[in-house]
Amino acid sequence: MLKRYVLARFLKSYLLCAVSLIGIYLVVDIFERMDEFVSRNAPFSDLIAYFFFKIPFIIFYMAPQAVLLATVIALASMARNNEFTAMKACGIGVTGITLPVVGAALAIALLVVACNEYIAPVANKKMNHIFYVKVRKHPQYGKIKQDDFWFRSKNSTIWNIDHFDPEERVLTGVSIFFSGRDQFIRQRIDAERAVWTQGRWEFQDGAVRLFSRDGLQSTEYFEISYFPVRERPEDLFKRETRKEEMSVGQMYREIERETAQGNDTTQKWIDLHQKLSYPFIGLVMALVAIPLSLRSSRRGGLMFSVTVNLMMGFAFSFIYALGISLGRGETLQPMLAAWGPIALFFSIGFYLILTLDSERLLPV
Repeated sequence: MLKRYVLARFLKSYLLCAVSLIGIYLVVDIFERMDEFVSRNAPFSDLIAYFFFKIPFIIFYMAPQAVLLATVIALASMARNNEFTAMKACGIGVTGITLPVVGAALAIALLVVACNEYIAPVANKKMNHIFYVKVRKHPQYGKIKQDDFWFRSKNSTIWNIDHFDPEERVLTGVSIFFSGRDQFIRQRIDAERAVWTQGRWEFQDGAVRLFSRDGLQSTEYFEISYFPVRERPEDLFKRETRKEEMSVGQMYREIERETAQGNDTTQKWIDLHQKLSYPFIGLVMALVAIPLSLRSSRRGGLMFSVTVNLMMGFAFSFIYALGISLGRGETLQPMLAAWGPIALFFSIGFYLILTLDSERLLPV
């Protein structure tokens, strides 16, 4: 019965904090985006739809902060009213009292993961479509992939391009593979540069190789040549899907494709582990905030407890951001970069809970 009471207090505080944080984020974002919607004469319905579809995106980033504040408010107020002292007098341990908070934080993290897997990608895609296509009038949006990518045309021609300049319409380090229905490579064109001019590709400083079943048949070098390829520069505009529009499954499949092509996937692994680990920050925040809230409430009021926990939250955010930065710089492995700070603060929170009966704020 007491556990239900603690859980109810926490959930009420969480809903209040989550709604408040989402509302603050929306108000600030409305003021930032309003000018662009108005200056481009966008319909009011697009403005409403844009912020409606942005809610899952906001929930993803605000959930851990809401868990932290809810834990502090719920537990510090109970400790201030001596409710924990009464519960302990009835023979209920601290871990038994706070277990509902940890369980609720874990459930919230799993719900955020599920939302981010099935709901957020669809909502984010609609949100970006409204902003970039309907408001900014861009036919397409997303970053154009310019370095080290592969392209397969409708007639099964395969392009490998080291660098693509979409503005100048120039390819650098290009290889083209021609195959038949049997997938056998019959011809290969390699060129240092390919320039789109007068409606066709001008290939410069390269070679043409013909293959038979027995191997290389002939090689012909050229300085400037033209070949009957159907692909235009617009066909090579390979735009990368924004990471907020992708589920974890989609990100993993893209990593597999990039790995099979021999591309470096370190940054994509960082994005995947960050997407998976971020929702569990709330669980870590709750685990650390439980002992800090109970300890700090003995020495001050609710505001003192909130201040102590916010300082802890800022410290974690700094270490988490540092880990991600080190991972992107390839100093740390992607998994360690994203999950290392969580494991560290999880251990700290577990230690503080076990030593909760100490008289000091940080029993070291």
